[in-house]
Amino acid sequence: MKLRKMLGAFFRKFNQETLVESFQEEANPEITFDVIDYTNPLLHWRDTRRLVFQHGSTYAYSTIYLHKYRRDQPIYYAVHQLTHAYLPRLSLLESALVLGCAGCSIPRFLALSAPNCKITGIEYSEKMIEIAQKYFVDDPSIFRNFQLLHADAFTYVHSTSERYQLVYVDLFLADKNHPQIFADDFLRDLDSITSKESITIINLLNLSKGDATKYLLRFAAVFPAVYLFNERFHYYGVLIKTEDPASLKRFESRAVKTVRMEERFLSPTPYPQ
Repeated sequence: MKLRKMLGAFFRKFNQETLVESFQEEANPEITFDVIDYTNPLLHWRDTRRLVFQHGSTYAYSTIYLHKYRRDQPIYYAVHQLTHAYLPRLSLLESALVLGCAGCSIPRFLALSAPNCKITGIEYSEKMIEIAQKYFVDDPSIFRNFQLLHADAFTYVHSTSERYQLVYVDLFLADKNHPQIFADDFLRDLDSITSKESITIINLLNLSKGDATKYLLRFAAVFPAVYLFNERFHYYGVLIKTEDPASLKRFESRAVKTVRMEERFLSPTPYPQ
């Protein structure tokens, strides 16, 4: 532990912080965005780029590694591990949907891990899309199969005819989970857009364990396996469809090695066709 702290202090000491560009939301100048690079002259594989969002006391950020071959990204570690646990051969993933993209760390993780996967990103903010396209998804050699759409996520999942093997839900209003993720329509739409062998991960950042559990219980009547995972009091809901009970056992045994499982709800009957 002492050595880790010493190494961390060393990395921070030599990190060079560069403000790449600042933006203001046209409709609300109080909302600001900063793109900041953190580079280390000795360890370029640790270089990162951060998108910082600030509105009054609300502060949030998304981060990517600048190095082309860093697959797992600096944030959302639990999402990476849960995805690997369900899809150990992640390179074979064919279709993925990311609702709420911001700095596109999850699309980058997927594009580097499954280069042949068709990845669709949905983002409501035109400014976020402008920043992402300029600074975060600007390498066509990585994002050749990634499509970033300016759309309302709830309208998209209600109207699309596509089916996805992986869905990641990261929808917020300021620093709170978007209230529409709690609507019955959204639950039904997630069911309709996910393939019969699929994993859906929902970022429940601001919910308590009790509220997250109550929310996920509503999915238990629809999805054959529903989980609540905890990454240092940051909760994620995981919804799995499968016709193979053994795949659930494999997922659980892999997932709990890196992320704490808080709750599990399994359907007593196979998923209906």
